[in-house]
Amino acid sequence: MEQARLQAYYDNFPNIDDATSSTGLDIMEAIEFTQSILRTLPSGNVTERSTMCHVLTNLFANQNMQCLFFDSAHGKNLHDASRNLAEIDLEDRPFVLKLNSSEGLRGNMQPKTENGVIKLARILSNAINQNQSHPLMEDIRKRLAKAHNISRKDINFKTVYVGSFNVVYTLKNSTNISVESLVKVREKLKNQFEEFISSKIHPLFYRPSFDISFFDERGNKTFPSKAEIHEVGPPGCTEKYFQPAKWTRYGLNVIGKYEDGDTWLDPFLHPGNWYRAFHGTGNARSEDFGHLDQCFDDKYAPVNALANIYENGFNKARIAVYGAGVYCSPNPKIPEKQFTKAVDVNTQLGKKKFKCMLQVAVNPNGVRFVKQADIWVVPNPQDIRPYGILIKEV
Repeated sequence: MEQARLQAYYDNFPNIDDATSSTGLDIMEAIEFTQSILRTLPSGNVTERSTMCHVLTNLFANQNMQCLFFDSAHGKNLHDASRNLAEIDLEDRPFVLKLNSSEGLRGNMQPKTENGVIKLARILSNAINQNQSHPLMEDIRKRLAKAHNISRKDINFKTVYVGSFNVVYTLKNSTNISVESLVKVREKLKNQFEEFISSKIHPLFYRPSFDISFFDERGNKTFPSKAEIHEVGPPGCTEKYFQPAKWTRYGLNVIGKYEDGDTWLDPFLHPGNWYRAFHGTGNARSEDFGHLDQCFDDKYAPVNALANIYENGFNKARIAVYGAGVYCSPNPKIPEKQFTKAVDVNTQLGKKKFKCMLQVAVNPNGVRFVKQADIWVVPNPQDIRPYGILIKEV
């Protein structure tokens, strides 16, 4: 089950060649389509899609990232990054090395059966999780270091999964990697690995693209001023869902997107529903949690959802007070007050300010609760799924 979830998540990443292409017909048309949207001032009405597109563009621009829009309803076929929005502030956005098999690698225990392949993946993943060395993984590390032209110690393995032989890894200071080096890395990897199939990168690593059809009108909603409260989740283990009063939600087209079905989201109040939470769009520092006397994990705390736009532009590795993972809250007032930042947008009625945050669903089996702070920590990105973008005029 876990291997299937890993495969469904990471195989969704785009190939490096597709993500970095600047000359393909679909890319050129997406650039033109994006410019056609942005050259016209939006009305400023939060219920209109054009306003949302401008807000989303400005959020990424504040992180020095360009995003593209395309329309799959008219046959355009780029990678839609909307399902990965909750991971925008992760500094260690992973790569995926896809090989036909582990044949030819040092220390290889080339399995002959499907169960053998799964067993090998589990052995290697356990070694990674326990920070133990394994000759096969060290051989892969050496080859990756040559392909990326970096030190071996700057490569961090995340997991291994099946469906061929797949290695997920991150690179130190990956946000500084140039597009030029990404374009060349595929050929270098092919030279290092005889069984090479492809190399994939995180959808938000470079120039994320969004399907204009990723909005789903069935999920659109303007919440009333009086918040409703519901109990959501498995029977006996429910958590309160506080609806975000006075926010407008643009539903994301997520129905039918996941192999495990739709009951994580729909129908509402189904016993298979995941918990509901909110993910802010402004960076958080450790002191924002008010627990400076705690022992801190020396890792990055990915609290914000859409862009690195905190006032001081803090972009170095920060401290995760409650452990590494994606941070969210069941209380919409917490990200609104502490972890959102107003974004300026020029509209037909003059300049307006908007706040924006994500509405997310969280796997009940993949979350840690910090009750006294109303903070939830989701260690694995597969366990948090954005299903709506919330916007409010300041």
